[in-house]
Amino acid sequence: MRARQARIVREQETMALLESDAPSALLEKALAVGGWDLGSWQLASLHHRPGAGVTGVFSVQVRPARRPPRRPDRTSPTPAYACITSCAVPHAAEDVVVLHRRGSDALAVWVHPADPLLPGLRLALDQERATALAFGPGHEPQATVLDLRSYRPLRRAVVLADNREERRYLKVLRRNGAGPLADRHRMLRAAGVPAPVVASEPVQDVIAMHPAPGTPLAELLMRDGAADLDPQSLVDVLGSLPPAVLSLPVRPPWAARVRDYGEGAVAALPGQAARIRRLAAGIDEAVRSSDAGPLVPTHGDFYEGNLLVTGGAVSGLLDVDALGPGRRVDDLACFLGHIAVLPGLHAGYTHVPGALLRFLRAFDRQVDPVALRARAAAVSLTLIAGAQRSGTDGRGATEAVSRLEVAEQFLEEARSLGAGRRGGA
Repeated sequence: MRARQARIVREQETMALLESDAPSALLEKALAVGGWDLGSWQLASLHHRPGAGVTGVFSVQVRPARRPPRRPDRTSPTPAYACITSCAVPHAAEDVVVLHRRGSDALAVWVHPADPLLPGLRLALDQERATALAFGPGHEPQATVLDLRSYRPLRRAVVLADNREERRYLKVLRRNGAGPLADRHRMLRAAGVPAPVVASEPVQDVIAMHPAPGTPLAELLMRDGAADLDPQSLVDVLGSLPPAVLSLPVRPPWAARVRDYGEGAVAALPGQAARIRRLAAGIDEAVRSSDAGPLVPTHGDFYEGNLLVTGGAVSGLLDVDALGPGRRVDDLACFLGHIAVLPGLHAGYTHVPGALLRFLRAFDRQVDPVALRARAAAVSLTLIAGAQRSGTDGRGATEAVSRLEVAEQFLEEARSLGAGRRGGA
């Protein structure tokens, strides 16, 4: 318990440090290795993984150093971003500056795209090599436009490659992760599951994939609450996952670590610490005391951002990294917990509350309603720490509180349903 509390304190201290003026000196040291002087900088995003550490992504303005190192690297593009993390990284990683703090704590700093755990990120952002991987030989690199669509430091990235005729998505994974993921895509395609088609064999743990067809579900939810999407089609696509998924490694659901994620929420909203910890304890109790159902093939990250829709049915199932054995209720709760927070993210999601009720009613017929709401509460709680953290407009705190309220509402509903059962027994 003491070790856990000490870890929580260290992570909270790191978050405070990365949001202060202290990163300036750390960024200067990392940039100096490549022969750059730091001009201005700003925290662009903060990534907190409870138990693993905290990473800050900083946008930077640089200029050539007055006193460059003996062998400055002028072959790489001018740096636009740099990262600082408290997560464990290989000490021998190139282009990473490790700075020790008190005790055994250390911070690692690198200039993007030299992510020490994503060795293929440079390839995916290199016009010539990315073109060859995405489209094959004979295509002109100058015609390819690369767009970094998502980046989770030390975990994964997605780059869109567009050569005006075709598109490919380049997924960058940790070492030895691309081959198994490509196999999962092929396994799903063989079973008739609409996962993206792999375009070529992975290189340096980068996979090129064809775009899946359909409209992003998030777009449909904003348009009209995805009125044409039958909730049963979501259940059906999960039911189409092949039995071979059960042979993959088990990954614990979000609800299994709700207390740890509660501490991540506390770090984002320190003024609500007591409220959040009560909520996390209540969710944990509700999760443990409800019926999760049998072990089945699951997606593991089933939410609107990973779903494309055509004609009222799922036509694209994305991000199958977490595919494996699990409980159907956790996939459905993941979906509900994510869409429930959308109105707090953007005012355009006016149709989502009605859609949420529609999906809830349908999912209640598939799994235990108490377990569904308890686990949806857990998912919403995990999203608090990921709310935008902006020191300029205050939207991050407002969004985080909105997510907290969503989690509380789910738990209240779970408790009410559970009490109704006991009262009627």
